Amino acid sequence: MTLNIPQLVLQFIETKTVTSVMLLPFHYPKKNEWATFQSGFRYHSISGEDLTSTKEGKWQPGWQVLALNEMDDPFFIDLNEEALGFPVYYAPHGAGRWDVIALGFNIVAFGNFLEQMKKAGRDKAACLQLVEQSYPFWQELRETIQEWEDEEAEGTTIDPALLRYGKLEITDPGTNKVKVAKYLMKVWNISPQEALARLTQQDVLVATGFILHLQKYTDDLQELGVTVAWTDLPM
Repeated sequence: MTLNIPQLVLQFIETKTVTSVMLLPFHYPKKNEWATFQSGFRYHSISGEDLTSTKEGKWQPGWQVLALNEMDDPFFIDLNEEALGFPVYYAPHGAGRWDVIALGFNIVAFGNFLEQMKKAGRDKAACLQLVEQSYPFWQELRETIQEWEDEEAEGTTIDPALLRYGKLEITDPGTNKVKVAKYLMKVWNISPQEALARLTQQDVLVATGFILHLQKYTDDLQELGVTVAWTDLPM
């Protein structure tokens, strides 16, 4: 049911960002097809048998499919990880078990990444800069892009410094806490009261991701008088 879909997830699937890379999301569910889109993963498409299990290699009870690539491999999140911003996972099918790969993105950062990849089109250099990661999935993604024939660049190359991965935190919310809370309620998809409560904590996490994707948050918050800090994280 639509009402059970977290707002961040709903925004992601309704954006339906498709790139030039066949390994990235291609098929997205409509909001009224959320349950049926889980067919073959959470339950058997014919018998209706529950396929979830807490055993290793099985589809875990909290997992929900966000999208499929052109090979019908799933991208998914765990509904139990909302506090982490819904980290996104990937797993190729056909092995008789689910070997999960963490992509290193929460759902907002992954959506931003897909938008950047869409803008890059088939500019090989720009796409390779965006996927310069150490995760197995990204290695496969790099190899796929490297197989493209050389084409005239369609986009602008990206400064490698903007592709550092880490976390953006608020170290001092400043004097305009109400305005800051109103801004962050949209980023975090929570009420203004909850946002204000978070601002009373030390080193408040805004988001994790690439500098490229989080720069707008940095600029907006600094305009509101907020002091922010960036910390690189291992990939």
